[in-house]
Amino acid sequence: MSSAALPRSGRVPDDTTSFVGRRQAVSQVRKLLATSRLVTLTGVGGVGKSRLAVSVARRLQRAFPDGCWLVDLDRLTDPGLLDTEVSAELGVFDQSGQNPREALLSHLRGRRLLLVLDGCDRFVEECGALVAEVLAEAPEVRVLATSREPLRVAGEHIWPVPPLDVPRSGRTGSGQREAVLLFEQRAAAVLPGFRVDESNRDAVVRLCQRLDGLPLAIELAAGRMRTLSVHQVLARLEDRYAFLTGGDRSALPRHQTLRAAIEWSYDLCDARERELWARLSVFAGAFELRSAEEVCSGDGLPRGEVFGALAGLVDRSVLSREWSVGGSEARYRLLESIREFGREHLDATRLRTLRRRHRDHYLDMVSRDAEEWFGPGQRDRIAKLAADQFNLWAALDFCRTEPGEARTGQRLAALLAFFWIALGQLRDGRHWLDGLLAEDETPSHDRTHALSIAGMITAMQGETTAGFARAWRAAEEAREAGDTEALHYVDHSVGTTAMLDERHEIAEEHLVRAVRSGREDGRWTGLTVMALPNLAVNSLLGGDADRAVRLCDEAVRLSDEHGDEWCLSWSLWVTALARWARGELASIPDIIRRCVEIKQSFGDVLGIVHALELLAWVAAARGEHQRAAVLLGASRRLWRPLGVYLFELAPYVRWHRECEESSLAALGTRRFDAGAARGERFDLAEAVDYALGRSPSTRREAGGEPAVLTRREWEVARLVAEGLSNRAVAERLVISRRTAETHVEHILGKLGFRSRTQIASWVAERPAGGDGPGASG
Repeated sequence: MSSAALPRSGRVPDDTTSFVGRRQAVSQVRKLLATSRLVTLTGVGGVGKSRLAVSVARRLQRAFPDGCWLVDLDRLTDPGLLDTEVSAELGVFDQSGQNPREALLSHLRGRRLLLVLDGCDRFVEECGALVAEVLAEAPEVRVLATSREPLRVAGEHIWPVPPLDVPRSGRTGSGQREAVLLFEQRAAAVLPGFRVDESNRDAVVRLCQRLDGLPLAIELAAGRMRTLSVHQVLARLEDRYAFLTGGDRSALPRHQTLRAAIEWSYDLCDARERELWARLSVFAGAFELRSAEEVCSGDGLPRGEVFGALAGLVDRSVLSREWSVGGSEARYRLLESIREFGREHLDATRLRTLRRRHRDHYLDMVSRDAEEWFGPGQRDRIAKLAADQFNLWAALDFCRTEPGEARTGQRLAALLAFFWIALGQLRDGRHWLDGLLAEDETPSHDRTHALSIAGMITAMQGETTAGFARAWRAAEEAREAGDTEALHYVDHSVGTTAMLDERHEIAEEHLVRAVRSGREDGRWTGLTVMALPNLAVNSLLGGDADRAVRLCDEAVRLSDEHGDEWCLSWSLWVTALARWARGELASIPDIIRRCVEIKQSFGDVLGIVHALELLAWVAAARGEHQRAAVLLGASRRLWRPLGVYLFELAPYVRWHRECEESSLAALGTRRFDAGAARGERFDLAEAVDYALGRSPSTRREAGGEPAVLTRREWEVARLVAEGLSNRAVAERLVISRRTAETHVEHILGKLGFRSRTQIASWVAERPAGGDGPGASG
């Protein structure tokens, strides 16, 4: 998730099944959000809090210029990663070493968006503290939370989510009631052609009454229609209630209703399915069939029977199915309430054993990926790891919290180096590495590896001296232990951190040694091959551009031979930098284009911003000073979350200053500032489009019409053009009617118009999909 700016659309998923009923609930919550900046949807698990929140957010997307954003917290296992998870879901990219909370808040200040925090009850105190700061620091942000209990934050408006509307009897138009309609739709999904009619209406109504209108319970019951009739489903469910409550219906609270539905589904499962249900509870988030087979088989459940049991759980609506990135392989997920129920059937010993097997599975997967990283398929590996992120976090959490497992956790965290770096997860990587290194300080191969990776990540976050010290300590431990295998990658870590800390002689020594080991035995790995472009940078900083080009040529050749893209992209950038230093400007745009296209496919913001900066220098050298000013503005804005600007490497800083000063002298202060301001307004995609000359955005073109309307006025004008009344505009934008009327009056006055028709015509002439030419504010 690598974006330095929030895309305007936000991220709210489409429904995979129809959203039944809830019109009144959606309307009421929307109205609450118009007057309250924090609305918390509360209620028992399974009552439909999440679906309601998503439905509300989807209907409000056009009301928030910076989007509606859903953050699913059910998968989070470590409250210490709450801030970084919210940032990641928002598309906020920050690799710097600054406090994660402050990084998140700095991106939210001045933005108008809706933040949907789903599943706050798991970490209610931490969520409450985060929301309180967001509301205080970002006055244009509104929060819609779901939780089984309130967040207890000042200004919170608590809205208990009611169950679906259930008819009192089968004779009151029940076919249109929410609960009955949901049952009908979900039953038809497993039994095509099913409809509620006179033959089954009374049974369906009674069933929905028994289930208190709880959506999850109704969906579980509807799933039984594949093998049972409505009357059989009702009879079996009533037997379950009698067992749980002694027949006293009035004593049955809604949380017991849901448990009854889940437990009844459990009873309907055969022994294999029950056992697999319990074992699957160790997964966090979604998982694939192969993972389920490897983690859950054995001890009485043969691997060959896992698929059949899993298919049965899908048929019974216990497991939900979703598609992986690219849609090539199905993934499965347990809803939180169902996962908790399954875990209750594992004693402490079995739970520990399964969590260790879960950890070992993902450790094996990451080990294979790390071994094969320098080669083809890197994008697929990264996408797979991103999809498995929460299972990786759960594996690391087991290592950190289970006595005696920290060393294995150090190995796993170190092997994920390419994931932390390539996917821009430096902050998460440092969180896990620091925690696991603190848990076990006994020297070992795994600790040396982890310490060396932690050193590189620390230096890349801008703490170059601290990063070098950690990498140096890793080298000392490797030498003291005579660990020649560790020295292969420790040399690279020491050399890289030394280069960033401007210890060029040390960098030269260790990077040369890393390159030599690769050349002599051909053991180029994902990290050691990067010693070539890093050594090239060190050579370039020392004034030897010719050597830098030769080293990069070797790296490009090796990358092409092995089908690597990650090292290739960095080698291309360093090649372009070396050619710039030699004054060979003509070839650079094509080199950078290839570099950036690869980096975009990885979501490598750090690499993209390096490319933008270099293109600014090239533009200034070619006398294209207006272009240089725009690129400098974009680079400056996008670099902020990355830590220290240009790593404060003296040559980089000098070249940047020379570019800035030459363009400022050529343009004058006013024109230079205008160009830089234009670049500052670009988001990541717009900046890349501009830099590469691809479909440049028309939303913020400089030099067009004057700044006529503010952003909010443009939004109002666009809605007026759609034919909305002032009242409808107010509802769409979650503002008062009077405020909408005032905006329309200002628009008419600024444009010199007398009618709404004139506004509509004016909007029609403007570029579609943006803020309008010159929109300000």
